[in-house]
Amino acid sequence: MRFGCSTPFGDVTDLASFVPEFARAAEERGLDSIWLGEHTHLPVDSTHAYVEDGRVPDRYKSFPDPWTLLSAAAAVTSTLRLGTAVCLVAEHNPLILAKQIATVDQISGGRVEFGVGYGWNKLEMVNNGIDPARKRGTFREKMQAIIALWTQEEAEFKGEFVNFSRSWSLPAPVQKPRPPILIGGSPTPGTFTDIAELADGYIPVRATLGDELDDAIARLRSRMTDVGRDPDSLQLTLSHPETSFGRITMEKFAARLPDGRRLEHLAGLGFGRVTCSIPNRDRDLMYRTMDHYAELAEAHR
Repeated sequence: MRFGCSTPFGDVTDLASFVPEFARAAEERGLDSIWLGEHTHLPVDSTHAYVEDGRVPDRYKSFPDPWTLLSAAAAVTSTLRLGTAVCLVAEHNPLILAKQIATVDQISGGRVEFGVGYGWNKLEMVNNGIDPARKRGTFREKMQAIIALWTQEEAEFKGEFVNFSRSWSLPAPVQKPRPPILIGGSPTPGTFTDIAELADGYIPVRATLGDELDDAIARLRSRMTDVGRDPDSLQLTLSHPETSFGRITMEKFAARLPDGRRLEHLAGLGFGRVTCSIPNRDRDLMYRTMDHYAELAEAHR
C-alpha cells in the first residue's frame, strides 16, 4: 500500500515558502505523493449540495493553481509523485491544459498523476462557458483531445465541444504513453464507462462511496471486462480529505485515519494507495500529523 497526502492550500497565505516545505516534508517521510484540488474561482452565489446549510466552505474562495504549485514541488523533490485530485477538465481549453501537464511531467522527470473529475459547482461551470447539463460530454471530448495531443505526433480533433486542426504539441510527457489518468466521481455507470474507456484508474473520495465501496469496485471491474480490459490493471486510490477538516487536533486527525483493518480491506479490493489531508494552519501540528501518518504508512507498506 502506498500513502499520499494533500492539504487544504486555500488556507495557506504564504505559498512561496509553504509549498516547497510541504513537498520536501512529504518526501523525507517516505510518503508516495501529494495531491492538489482545483477551482478556478468561487462564484458568490454558489451553493454546496453536500453541506447541511448549503454554504460553501471558505477554503473554496482561494484555491491556487495546482499546476503552478506542483511545478514548485517538483523543483525541490526527486521521487514524490505529483497529482491532482481533481482537475476539472471540462472547464479548461484542452490545448493549454495538455501543454501545462506535459511540461510539469517533463520538469519533474515523469512524476505527474492526472486525477480528473466532472465538477459540482454549476455557476463555476457557467462562468467558464460550460453548460452544466453537458458537463460529462464536454469532459469526455476534452479528455480524448488531451490524450490525442499527448500520444500522437500530429493530432487533430473535430467534435461538438472541441475542434482543432492537425497540430504539433510539444514537449510530450515523459511518461509513456502518457501520465496515469485517474477519474474521481460518484460510482455511476457513466463514471465507470469513462474510467474503462479513457483512464487507468479510479480516485474516489471515501464519503462518496460510503457503504457502496465493495459493490462499486465490483461493478467497475465488471465494466472493465465488458470493454475488453483487464480489471486487475485498475489503479485504485482512495481519498480521505476529512482528516484535516474543522477544528482539527492531533487526536482528531489520528482518529480519522484508516486503521489497519480498513487498510487490509482496501488492499483486498485492489486499492494500491490511500491519501489523507494534512492540517496546515499550525506548522507544529502539520509536522506532528505528518510524522504520525508516516508511521502508519511504514507499518502497512
